[in-house]
Amino acid sequence: MFIAVAAVAVIGMSSCSDHDEEVDKMPKFLKGPEVTVEQGKAWTYIETSYDNKPIKVGIEMTETAIPEVGTGLRVKHGGHGTPESYIYTLQLPENKSNTVFDHVTMDWNPHGHPPDNVYTKPHFDFHFYMSTAAELDKIPPFEVDSTGHKNYPAPAYLPQNYIPIPGGVPKMGVHWADITSPELNPANPAPFTQTFIYGTYNGKVNFYEPMATGEYLKSITTKFERSIPQPAKFSKTGYYPTKISISKVTGGYRVELSEFVYRQQS
Repeated sequence: MFIAVAAVAVIGMSSCSDHDEEVDKMPKFLKGPEVTVEQGKAWTYIETSYDNKPIKVGIEMTETAIPEVGTGLRVKHGGHGTPESYIYTLQLPENKSNTVFDHVTMDWNPHGHPPDNVYTKPHFDFHFYMSTAAELDKIPPFEVDSTGHKNYPAPAYLPQNYIPIPGGVPKMGVHWADITSPELNPANPAPFTQTFIYGTYNGKVNFYEPMATGEYLKSITTKFERSIPQPAKFSKTGYYPTKISISKVTGGYRVELSEFVYRQQS
């Protein structure tokens, strides 16, 4: 009897140990602080593997966060010649360290922004910044000092087919668009719905920027996914996303970067 009881105890301890090990190896999900956006809420989230490698980094917003008329912090994008925008800063959860991102902003552009007749629909700019807020604050308007804006990275640090949008935006930098995007087709441009922008300042890529119109977000019923164009070189070591998706979830929407790949500084 003693042997049988001992055997059961050993099996029980082994089973608990296996269970604990499985739990320890499960992905971790952390949510950032909620921010009021229009009549709704928005927040960031990060999902990592058990050993803290990023799996997903994204923004989730409630349905009522898509403005009819934007509210929030009013700023002038003077150097870029844009109308007023409404900027919402979203802090990433504490386990952001293995990503290349520092923080995120949602910028609602009620009248869009240049290039004219391309991105002039009401839309969100979702900036995933590699620079800190303090570093961004030092970026001047293009008209005041264009030096850093004009200092483009070497071509290998940007994907093929990306071209700079003229000028530069204070506290951001230069925006680069994919010339093969449907909305930029010179012969037969499609209406802008969503696109993916790169940002640079003073010789480095400093943000990734999915853009989507409010109308397009409201039209999503399941999930849209596309690859992120990749450069040949990277100026910062870390995990970089290779996919972008926009999804309808219960009560709202998600804009998510995923399928991260570890890149070495070139």
